[in-house]
Amino acid sequence: MWDQAERSQTCQATAGPDELRRVNELLQQENAKLKRQARDVAEANAHAAELMVQREEAEDQLRRAYDEMEARVRERTAELTAVNDELAKEIRERQGIEQTLRENEQRLNTVLHDILTGVLIVDAETREITDVNPHAAEIIGLPGEEIIGKICHKFVCPAEQGSCPIADLHQTVDQSERVLLRADGRRAPILKTVTSAQWQGHRYFIESFIDMSERKQGEEDLKESLSLLEATLESTADGILVVSCDGTIKNVNRKFKDLWRIPDDLLASAHCHQALPFMLGQLKEPDSFVARINELMNRPDQESFDTVELLDGRVFERCSKPHVVGDAIVGRVWSFRDVTEQHHALQKQEALMRQVAAVNEELTHFAYIVSHDLKAPLRGIKLLTEWLCTDYGDKLGDDAKQQLDLLQSRVGRMHNLIEGILQYSRVGRVKEDRVRIDLNVLMDNIVDAIAPPEHVRISIQGPLPTIIAEKTRVSQVFQNLITNAVKYMDKPQGQITVTCVEDGNAWKFSVTDNGPGIEEKYFERIFRIFQTLAPRDEFESTGVGLTLVKKIVELYGGKVWVESVVGQGSTFHFTLPKQSSAAGSQPAADQDEDTEGNMTAS
Repeated sequence: MWDQAERSQTCQATAGPDELRRVNELLQQENAKLKRQARDVAEANAHAAELMVQREEAEDQLRRAYDEMEARVRERTAELTAVNDELAKEIRERQGIEQTLRENEQRLNTVLHDILTGVLIVDAETREITDVNPHAAEIIGLPGEEIIGKICHKFVCPAEQGSCPIADLHQTVDQSERVLLRADGRRAPILKTVTSAQWQGHRYFIESFIDMSERKQGEEDLKESLSLLEATLESTADGILVVSCDGTIKNVNRKFKDLWRIPDDLLASAHCHQALPFMLGQLKEPDSFVARINELMNRPDQESFDTVELLDGRVFERCSKPHVVGDAIVGRVWSFRDVTEQHHALQKQEALMRQVAAVNEELTHFAYIVSHDLKAPLRGIKLLTEWLCTDYGDKLGDDAKQQLDLLQSRVGRMHNLIEGILQYSRVGRVKEDRVRIDLNVLMDNIVDAIAPPEHVRISIQGPLPTIIAEKTRVSQVFQNLITNAVKYMDKPQGQITVTCVEDGNAWKFSVTDNGPGIEEKYFERIFRIFQTLAPRDEFESTGVGLTLVKKIVELYGGKVWVESVVGQGSTFHFTLPKQSSAAGSQPAADQDEDTEGNMTAS
């Protein structure tokens, strides 16, 4: 600008007026331009200053906005953090709920699979079966996949269209007895419960049921058993009374009422304390009856069996046993039986037995006295005949000698007969100690004592057993059988064989000979006392030997019999139980007997 002024001044100095005007105009224009520029600059500066102010204001506003934004960001961040924490917590809770739901679903599936209750889930709108558990499928009789999708009331629940008790008739089914159709067409009684449930906005019916077939059959069987028990209770010959531990009468039959002649009203109270005084008034010994009751009540596991006598002469057998249910004693069962006739008969029998025992005792003494008194004159007669033969033998004729020999024979026979009767009477009365007997040794002694003639051979086949018995009795059995076989042997070479075999719980002995044999019609007769088949003058025999064998064998619980073929021989069989039990023992004092001149009874 200074250059322009200088140039203007220079031009004014050198230029003319026109030029000066022009220069002034130019200068004025320049000045005006400069003023405008200065004004513009001033405006610009003012505007710049204004802008600076606005800038500062804007910066202040921006700072305030930034601060506010920063505060809002911090606040929002805090809010987002809190929301995020809440969201994370909610996610965790949701995950826990989902895990719980999965566990509950698994537990529910396990329960539905394992429970013994059939379960059907039915769509409330379509009536279709949407799920079924294994037990329900088992009861229905089809796999689950063949059940799902079927219409419930057409498939397993017999109901007409529109008549479903739950969906159509709006009935409540809770522990109700209903009917279920099986796959094979049979109808099964069930105990059924139906509940309604919402699931994912949809309504379902949950039907649970239990098969009542076995229970129904059990109830029928129980009714039949109770009916049979009631009939048995009423038809029994015993009066039955069942009471609980506290004395409550649980059951009583008509026979009990009849035996005790007790009115029904005394039993109506259902407590035995009402009926007991009435019963005690009929007894001979009521105190003993009460004492026994108290003893059994204090010892509930004890059993009792005895008799009670009534004032009218009747006698009852009384039996009492604990009433046990499971492992617990819940009461007591009393039974009474009228045994008046048996009791009186037993009393008579005992009196008769005492009389028989007394008679037997008298007979025993009589037998000993008679045997002693009979043997004494027999010995005298025998001695006199021997003296006659000795002193007058040379003076007697042949007939007289024959008669004396016959007399001596008759005396010997009479002596043996008396001895046989004594032995027979002793069997079963006079007992000796039982000992172990080796029959092999015993048989050797018996054979030596018999001393068979040379033409008779006695053999023992196989080892004989060792038994426990009375040695004298067993010896008598074998000795009598073998002696008879030797006595009646009619063959030039006689053979007698003794054998033994096991016969169940007994030993079976056999004595076989090849003698004359016995006709079958005499098989029973030969075991009777005093019975002989051969003339007594031909064979000396008392007819007691086989009878004695039979009595001894039967005393030990065995039996004896004979098998024989005439002309070929006989076999006498007898058995002795391995665990034999003879009759009760008798005092052994009677064994002290005059045995002088004893002979083997045969």
